Amino acid sequence: MIKKKRNKFAILGLDYDTSAGIGWPGARYAPNQIRESLKWIQNRICDNKIFDTEKNRLVDISKLDIKDFGNLDISRYNHEKSVMEIQEHIDRIIESGYTPILLGGDHSVTWPGIKSLYDHSKGNLGIIDLDTHLDLVEDSSVQGRYSGSSEIRRACELDRISGSNVVQIGIRGYNFAEHYYFIKENNITLITPEEFFDKGAKNISEKALEIASRGTEKIYFTLDIDVLDSAFAPGSGSNEPGGINSYQLINFVKQVAPYVDVFDIVEVNPMTDYRNMTSTLAARLIFDFIISNYYALID
Repeated sequence: MIKKKRNKFAILGLDYDTSAGIGWPGARYAPNQIRESLKWIQNRICDNKIFDTEKNRLVDISKLDIKDFGNLDISRYNHEKSVMEIQEHIDRIIESGYTPILLGGDHSVTWPGIKSLYDHSKGNLGIIDLDTHLDLVEDSSVQGRYSGSSEIRRACELDRISGSNVVQIGIRGYNFAEHYYFIKENNITLITPEEFFDKGAKNISEKALEIASRGTEKIYFTLDIDVLDSAFAPGSGSNEPGGINSYQLINFVKQVAPYVDVFDIVEVNPMTDYRNMTSTLAARLIFDFIISNYYALID
């Protein structure tokens, strides 16, 4: 794959958790808290330069065009209208030539992100999904058809998204039997934390990119923070034991960043966090995503 050469990034806060349904509410507070955590990194920028200690390189921020569009004013009383409003705003970002970085919010905000990228593509779409849960619910009396538990299912129903281009990483625990059949029928790839531990972030990122890019035009990258073990992300909507660690996740994001077209990070929950550990990690991941694209631009 060829790394994308780009320097325009748009941050959009989607402070919406009305669709959390069965998880902990509170993800609506994440965009603002993540921005507060980002300030710790931004305060280290002097004369448009910051020192990347892990690469022993200076980064020239002046080469990057980063815009923060704030938080979208969402119609919380109407979920269908909220989804439409989110998609319309992402549409405008893509049409303006910026790479969207979406701050959830619960995982339901991923669906309008996927749909927007889909509508701005002529070819097939691939999906890289980091999550502890499958999010393949067909329908739910509690959450409905469009929720934080169904966005991957809805994506697979679109004509130009094939399950063979969907890779779900970090999946663990127990789930509905019908999801087993759906995964098999649609040829979705699952990568467990065990495989991630055994093969490492570089190997897994290469595998994920190969699957998501095979015959596709663009790739959507969604990161549910509960892919991490609870020890590294206590502030999430629905924790599961046995996840990957923060070092692995940071390296994975760095590897895939120059190849994907939209990046969202969801289910960060300041209400259940401890000393802003999870928001701080989310901020680091966002900055890593941008800086990895910077290296692709100049190298």
